[in-house]
This record gives sequence, structure tokens and C-alpha cells, in this order.
Amino acid sequence: MTVGFVGRATELALLGKRLKRVAESGSGTAVAIRGLRQVGKSRLVQEFCDRAGVPYLFFTATKGASPVEAVTGFLADLKDSSLPADPELVPTHAAGSWPDAFRALASVLPDAPAVVVLDELPWLAEQDDLFDGALQTAWDRLLAGHPVLLLLLGSDIHMMERLTAYDRPFYGRADNLVLGPLNPAETGGALGLDAADAIDAHLVSGGLPGILRSWPHGTPALSFIQEECADPASPLFSVPESSLLAEFPSPDQARRVLEAVGSGDRTHANIAATAGGGGKARCLPGRYRRWVQIF
Repeated sequence: MTVGFVGRATELALLGKRLKRVAESGSGTAVAIRGLRQVGKSRLVQEFCDRAGVPYLFFTATKGASPVEAVTGFLADLKDSSLPADPELVPTHAAGSWPDAFRALASVLPDAPAVVVLDELPWLAEQDDLFDGALQTAWDRLLAGHPVLLLLLGSDIHMMERLTAYDRPFYGRADNLVLGPLNPAETGGALGLDAADAIDAHLVSGGLPGILRSWPHGTPALSFIQEECADPASPLFSVPESSLLAEFPSPDQARRVLEAVGSGDRTHANIAATAGGGGKARCLPGRYRRWVQIF
């Protein structure tokens, strides 16, 4: 099985470039990282933080938490992180106020380069309609003047796209990084396979790290499939399903679209007709059209 961190040399280099920019300029840089679930966003950023050798805060939001619970969790993680020189300077609560929480963050940022990670950002915006505006105000007035690399992570691609859209508060303030699956070379390197077997493994796994972690080292794709088919709970099935459900809130429509593609339909109009769109390509939602392009 795949052990440890593999691949992502390009993405690590891009993040390292931005941290170097922060160190040289003495001012902040923000990066919004989005991608499907199970593609390895959190693991990539954690590896980057571990390698960077600078103080960092890694906060992961909890879905369904109230704003008060979210802010309390943020402050607790800030207190336990390597950012504050004196953890006692971090308040234990901020009455559920993100402006107060960001002020607490700014007050303990070091003069040297640091990294702040907000993972599952769409859940924070879902909990509090004012979060986007509070983040923008805090970035402009409190954080951007410090040598800090702010990494904003999210699996809800639609919500992450909205974060930096022109009509949103954070527009123009963050670079965008779309994290895709591992490429065939990285897949082969992770599994110890030669070129031909690596391509087969990539086609089967889609380059998703969640599947590769359960793949025995050096095992060809066909042997792996034969072993996993006896296990209905195998990551080979559960990981793609979770990615599909995260991208498509309506699983029934998603299934009809994929069944249409599997039955041989190739044009948008035919797929829309088979999936219940009345034969009109425009009836196929944009997010489904993106997946259809794969086929």
C-alpha cells in the first residue's frame, strides 16, 4: 500500500514560490485552493506546512457548527498553534464574532513569514452570511500587511469559485489554484509500477489518493480490481461515489447523466434527452457538462 506523501512536486513548488514572495516583500499573499473531495488538498497543504519550517495555523471548519462554535474552535487551534509567541495572549472566546477572531489572529502574527490555513472554507460561509465580508475586511486592514501566506481550502467547487468572483468581497485578493488528481507518472511512482501498468492504474483510480492508499504496492490494476470487487465498502467504490455526491447535490440526476453516457450517448443534446432534459443541451446543467467532457 502507498505509504507517506507522494507526488505534488509542482503544487509544492507553487506554494513555496508564494511563501518566498511573502518573505521578500514582507506583506501577505492569499491563495484559494479548490478541488474535488478525496483529491488531497488538506494533505498537500499539511505537507507544505511541515516542509516550510515556519510557524503556521491549520484550522479545519466543522460542518453544521454554529458561528460561536466555529470561532471558539478557531481560537483554540490558534492558541495551540506555533504562531503566538505567548499562547496566553489568545482569548478563549470571541462571542462568535469573526472580526474579533481575526483581530486576535493579527495580534499574534510574527514579524517573520508564517502560514495560516482555513480548511473547508465553504462551511464557514454556510454557517455565517457575514463571514466573507469579515474575511475581506480583516485581510485588507489587519492581515495583508504582515508576512503571512493565507491558504483558503474548499471542496465545494461552486462555493470556492464564488469566493473570488467579481461580485464577492474577496474578489481580486487571492490567487486561484485548482488541485486535480495525481497524474499517471505520480500514480506509477506511488504504486511502484512500470509505465504501462501505471497508465492502467491511473485509469482505474482516477489518480485519487484515497484509492491509491489502499492499493498494494506493485499490484497491477486487474489484480487490484479482482480483489476489491469482493469488498462493497472498498475505497475503489466509496471514494469516487463521495466525489460524485460532493459535486452533484442531486444524485438521481447525476446517475441519469452517467447512465446516458454509459449507454453510448456522446452529444450534449442526446445526453440531456436521455437524462430527462427534453433533448435540449441547455437543459443539462453546467456542472454536468463539465463531467460529460471527460467522456
